Amino acid sequence: MSEYDFDLFVIGGGGSAGFTAVTTAMKSGAKVGMAEAGRLGGLCILAGCMPSKTLLHSAAEVRAGGAAGAAAYPEIQRYTRGVVDYLAHGREEAVAERVKAGLQVLRGPAAFLDPHRLSVGGREVRARRILIATGSQEAAPPIPGLAETGYLTSKEFLSLSSLPSSLIVLGGGAIALELAQFAARMGVPVSVIQRSDHLLSQEDPRAGRILAEALAEEGAAIHTGTEISQVRRERAGVSLRFTRQGRESQVAAEVLLLALGRRANTEGLNLEAAGVALGRRGQVKVDRFMRTSQAHIFAAGDVTGGPMVVNLAVEQGRAAGHNATRDQPREVNDRVLPRAVFTDPQFARVGLNQAEARAAGLEFVEADYDLGGMGTAKTYPQALRGYMCLRAEKGSGKIIGAELVAPEASLMIHDVAVCLRLGGAAKDLAAIPYIHPCLAEITQFTAGNLAKQVSG
Repeated sequence: MSEYDFDLFVIGGGGSAGFTAVTTAMKSGAKVGMAEAGRLGGLCILAGCMPSKTLLHSAAEVRAGGAAGAAAYPEIQRYTRGVVDYLAHGREEAVAERVKAGLQVLRGPAAFLDPHRLSVGGREVRARRILIATGSQEAAPPIPGLAETGYLTSKEFLSLSSLPSSLIVLGGGAIALELAQFAARMGVPVSVIQRSDHLLSQEDPRAGRILAEALAEEGAAIHTGTEISQVRRERAGVSLRFTRQGRESQVAAEVLLLALGRRANTEGLNLEAAGVALGRRGQVKVDRFMRTSQAHIFAAGDVTGGPMVVNLAVEQGRAAGHNATRDQPREVNDRVLPRAVFTDPQFARVGLNQAEARAAGLEFVEADYDLGGMGTAKTYPQALRGYMCLRAEKGSGKIIGAELVAPEASLMIHDVAVCLRLGGAAKDLAAIPYIHPCLAEITQFTAGNLAKQVSG
């Protein structure tokens, strides 16, 4: 009889990383168990990308139809809950199928007793290998008055039964901008407060400026480069004081949405008992094989502190499930990781941005193309704003990265991702006879300009 109950035990198996790891490990014939304290589905399905996209698409229809947002909101919320329930049920059915194949699911929070033993809902479990896939939670910075005043997280905002009369959004990243645009399109007065000099602070400043212009046209007040001095509760809601360019200002609203980023969810795991090392931001440190400081303990998904996107979580979960149950290790390749912000216009990028390429010591060239200068753009009744930037190695011309601001940029970035994955060069993209007229031609035009720089 084995001294272990499981070959692999996954903490947080209901999300994208954990569920993928479970599925991968079971294909090897391993005895697998998982713990899940909450509803199956993970952040994306339950309170992240799927409900937020449902709200965004619904708000676009409300705006196009000229309907009153407050009147339409109850039906939008019913529809959104239906989407979440449908997708969560799909995950529940998928887990049930794996239970029939031998998976054991334990309900309740898990905590380490030692490097191989866990307590799950009061039951002791022994596992040869363990995977941590507990996701992330909203990060709350030490802003004076914030904790006392209170705020909504994105999860709470997505489940509101009625629209707020006004909204302050604290943050300038993906979820902040998506929910700010949703609220603005539903007729809610919105103030976006961003500490950095531009929205999407980790990306090209041009992208942030374009999105700021788009949100401002829809009625949102955008404040960047701010230093927040105080948040306080008022009779009618919340007020926030900040300094910008040496001048003090104040905004007030019924509700404050905190969207300044997320942090690894490791509370209650008792990682000290397992000897698992954490990084300076509290994330579980892993190598390229998703191993932690303990070789038999793995981690995947948001808890590792990397880009918190589902496609990366799936790749990490697949690698972790493979490496925990097979002899030939598989390394995570996140060199090609398309990501997007689903505002209107959208922002998307893949590979290295300019700052990352410089930090890597690469010699590269870039080419830009303005979306509004395309003939196709003139066929749209509204003025289109956006651009593409492609960058390639100076000597070989191989594509190393791109960013794009455009309608449906999340769809249009994938041809660059394929090119990057296959080691293609600017001339390869330029040689593709794109459909005319379509906005995706911007890739061909930009690649053509980049190819000339390389060949010249």
